[in-house]
Amino acid sequence: MVLKKFLTVAAIVSVGFSASLATADTFVDAADTVEYRQHAFSMIRDNFGMMAGMVRGEIEYDAALFQQHANAVKHLANIPLAGFTGAGKNVTTDSDALPAIWNNWADFESKMNNLIKASAELAVAAESGSIRSIAPKFLATAGTCKQCHDNYRAD
Repeated sequence: MVLKKFLTVAAIVSVGFSASLATADTFVDAADTVEYRQHAFSMIRDNFGMMAGMVRGEIEYDAALFQQHANAVKHLANIPLAGFTGAGKNVTTDSDALPAIWNNWADFESKMNNLIKASAELAVAAESGSIRSIAPKFLATAGTCKQCHDNYRAD
């Protein structure tokens, strides 16, 4: 119950914060910008991890909990891109971000938009409650993560 409330609040706050970023670059400090995008990715990873455990059968499948995590990822996926612009542009210090991000900005942005689209489709699939329907969308969403990790993230 506590996790459910936390995820709901986090998703609402995240969407509101991300909307404010869309209208203005609120970051003036590169370190804050890097920390912002890292926190966003951490929250995506944590929510994705719970779903991965259910898809793999390592965690008992709970349709409502899976839906909650899928909805959180759907909203969180909209956040990190802002952390690569403004004060965060070309910043790789204390980060796994590679310079290739800014050298291939259109491709990177496209891949981030693929994550946004795939995570929205995952959230819709999760509404079915059927792990068989969800699994392909989950794998597709994971694939969008891998696309960026392969080309734009240091190992």
